Amino acid sequence: MATEEVPEHPNLPRRGALAAVFLAISISGILGGLIGYGLVATTCPDSATRVERIMAEQIANFHAQVPSCAWKELGGALLGTVIAALGAATIAILVLRAQSEWKGHLPPPR
Repeated sequence: MATEEVPEHPNLPRRGALAAVFLAISISGILGGLIGYGLVATTCPDSATRVERIMAEQIANFHAQVPSCAWKELGGALLGTVIAALGAATIAILVLRAQSEWKGHLPPPR
């Protein structure tokens, strides 16, 4: 069996451009995750409110309950990561397509 070499399409992006796109998508996903985590972490209570603390001092068997925010923070981080990475991937695909069109339509020689 002879294997035929399939010619490479002339407008394929270079490896450097693909590496830059991968790096940009990865960084934006990480930053989106940090933003999502930060938004949830700032809105989730980490201690009892002032009213609950006063009630704990005044009422003998009152215990203030502070809910755990771990799952909410994880969800915010994952959602932020996915949204930011999808947005960056969309922009990256559009940029790579535009670059391939520019390479395909070279200006006429002078």
